[in-house]
Amino acid sequence: MYDRILVPTDGRESTERAIDEAIALADENEATLHTLYVVNSAAIAPGIEFSDLEDIGQRAVEHVCTRAADAGVEHVDGTVTHGLRHRSILTYARDNDIDLIVIGRHREFDHLVRGSVSKRVSEEATVPVLIVE
Repeated sequence: MYDRILVPTDGRESTERAIDEAIALADENEATLHTLYVVNSAAIAPGIEFSDLEDIGQRAVEHVCTRAADAGVEHVDGTVTHGLRHRSILTYARDNDIDLIVIGRHREFDHLVRGSVSKRVSEEATVPVLIVE
């Protein structure tokens, strides 16, 4: 049913359930699993370098790739990019012909103030979006 599944990650433990679900779906469908970390260019604080955040992103992507490979998923692609999170996720999905986006939802106060990435992705995506809490 799905050939290309995208699971964005931010490296936090709260995304683990979404990662688990995406890996299971990729394995079940023999799909390519794509994982994406977006360095949020709007949230760079003084004293933080892009390279620091890129390193964090690379570790988060490698974590997903390793878990997927350990679960038997044969095709896994990991990418670190820059931009606004929801827009970068949607652009990646479009550019890579993604069939399904599996995204975690955080229940933290700052998401109420700034808006939920998962909500924005689900509202604007042209492909199915599975939100995992």
